[in-house]
Amino acid sequence: MKRPHVILRASGPASTANGFLDVRRSGAPVSRRASRLGIEMEMLNAAGAAAAARHDGVAAVAPVMPMKLVEPLDTGLAAPTASGPAWGIPAIGADTSPFTGDGVTVAVLDTGIDAAHPAFAGVTLIRGNVTSTGAGNDVSDTHGHGTHCAGTIFGRDVNGVRAGVARGIRRALIGKVLGTGAASSHIVQAIQWAVAEGAHIVSMSRGMDFPGYRRQLVEQAGLPGEAATSLALEGYRLNVLLFERLARLVLTHGDFSQPTLLIAAAGNES
Repeated sequence: MKRPHVILRASGPASTANGFLDVRRSGAPVSRRASRLGIEMEMLNAAGAAAAARHDGVAAVAPVMPMKLVEPLDTGLAAPTASGPAWGIPAIGADTSPFTGDGVTVAVLDTGIDAAHPAFAGVTLIRGNVTSTGAGNDVSDTHGHGTHCAGTIFGRDVNGVRAGVARGIRRALIGKVLGTGAASSHIVQAIQWAVAEGAHIVSMSRGMDFPGYRRQLVEQAGLPGEAATSLALEGYRLNVLLFERLARLVLTHGDFSQPTLLIAAAGNES
């Protein structure tokens, strides 16, 4: 049985991810730095994946897994009214830190962004979409999670309330990678795009959907439950390895003065 796989090579041609059909820019021209991350997609069975992993220059091979956000729990309680900075600002010392994020380019790979929100006034937003349901140029956030994450990172004060940690950031890359049909391949492509666009930090808050992957193997591939669970566990392990090696390659291929740092949520989907 052949399934889509991501093949990560230690080197490749300098390019951005083909999945970003349209990249919107506002403000000054973007200065690119070469990305030598070779990322390929192939339909492979188990034997083919194992053979591909043994090729010289191949850093990792992993099946494409669905990705998802952790669903929030509705407690029925009213949201508190903010009268000062968000609680996380003093909790991490951002209110006393001398660093503002000025000169740093951050990439937020999530559900998109509400670019018209006043918290993002004055920030140059460079946007792209790789979700299977996106039209390439649609980076609107119909969920809210991406806007929330971007606001936490670099949002300006709104009505005297501070939520953003690094309010000095003036350039941000917004990759819409989460939505219906979101997959690990979208995340890998978006990381490649962000590195090529000069991101110093790539922020991701999502989890690999192990239950959803097992369900795919049962419903679409017709596998019995035990076999599907075994393959899903192996796929999960290979994807963890893929992202670990991708992070290492990103650091290796970054500028000597300013490599790209990948930051991902720990604990999402266990």
